[in-house]
Amino acid sequence: MELIIFFTNREDRMQFMKNHLKIEAAVLDKGEEFFEKIDGMKSIKLKNRVNTIPGFWLELNFLETEKGEKLYNLLCHSVDSSQMRDNVFYPKENLPLKDLEAGWSAKYNLTKRESQEEIWKLFYQEIKSHIKYDRIDIAYKGFTLFLKYNPFFLKKYKRYYILEDLAYLYENIGNVGKAIKCLKMQAVLQPNSIEPYLNISSFYIINGMEEEAYQICQEALKKSPENQYLISNLIIALINIGNLEYAVDFLEEVLEKNPNNAYFWKLMGDILYEMEDNKGAIDCYQKALKIGKNPGVDDFKLDIHTGIGDCHYEEENYTEAVTQYRKALNYNPKDPYLLLNLGQIHFFKLKDTKKAFKYTSLLVENMPENGYGQYQLGLIYSHLGNIEKAIWHLYRARSIIPYYKPIHDAINLVKKNNKKYHAY
Repeated sequence: MELIIFFTNREDRMQFMKNHLKIEAAVLDKGEEFFEKIDGMKSIKLKNRVNTIPGFWLELNFLETEKGEKLYNLLCHSVDSSQMRDNVFYPKENLPLKDLEAGWSAKYNLTKRESQEEIWKLFYQEIKSHIKYDRIDIAYKGFTLFLKYNPFFLKKYKRYYILEDLAYLYENIGNVGKAIKCLKMQAVLQPNSIEPYLNISSFYIINGMEEEAYQICQEALKKSPENQYLISNLIIALINIGNLEYAVDFLEEVLEKNPNNAYFWKLMGDILYEMEDNKGAIDCYQKALKIGKNPGVDDFKLDIHTGIGDCHYEEENYTEAVTQYRKALNYNPKDPYLLLNLGQIHFFKLKDTKKAFKYTSLLVENMPENGYGQYQLGLIYSHLGNIEKAIWHLYRARSIIPYYKPIHDAINLVKKNNKKYHAY
């Protein structure tokens, strides 16, 4: 016979054992050997989880004797049925908020203002378990109850960061609305922080909601006018909307106040590049490099040299473009964009097949699923007269990006010029 009982806190479990089993707190750490001395009792176990349900559980195993059965029946009548293992409220299916609130309130006594910290911790553990098992709607409703009854618990130790995890889970299933609501909930818990606004604006940008991103950035910049990440998101939103002129005006005002901020000069370079002002963009990128000679972040230098390389490419200064791309490559030797560009320039513009092969081979070696790299390598092999390898890489490219027409044209051309492959 077995009886498994749920408690919301350690003290209640201890009191139950004292009252009904005559066990004193001082002996609880002595192990199960002690419990065998209780007449009719086989074992007692203290658990923090049963059937994935967190709690202060008490597992009682009774002997199949008259005394064991008597003790079992006595304890069954001493326990509320809602504390029995199979009756403990632990929703695995999403329910309306009012039903969840009723169940959790009865289980944890949420409306009791002086509820122990231990009880709120247990409720928090339950919500985390729902996240773990992908019951994110249940978890979301649980956090709304935290916000209603005990928001200070989430503020303590910055527990509100779990709302970011929940937001990303919603984003992964395409529910951007709920993701934003999670971050807005976090913003309520951090009224003086711009971090939630930054996350919200990033979510908006990623999901093509630039107007909303712009609005939230403007709101947050009232709190932190010089936060470069907010300014960056605002500029990205403006670029995506196509409002480049306003983006330039906005950044010019920012740069008047922060002329030594390398990141803002880099942003201005990005905008001018979008506006096809390549020379102006190069000037801004060079200023960013000069100001931020040692920013300590390789990604910054990688982006700057890549940006300068892009500008020179547009101006048909291919040798200088190669120089800048190679400088960028120092910070990320496997960057697919840089390797592809270097391969293209050497093959199509500088007619240096050897270097084109070097960079394109590196790209395909590091990223075999890059269809454009496979296509380019196929063209290079064709140029070198290795038709078999050319066909193989072109077919591989076609399987990865079947919609890219130049691949089909290249395959037809290679087959047309080589009778051996007419039947393929």
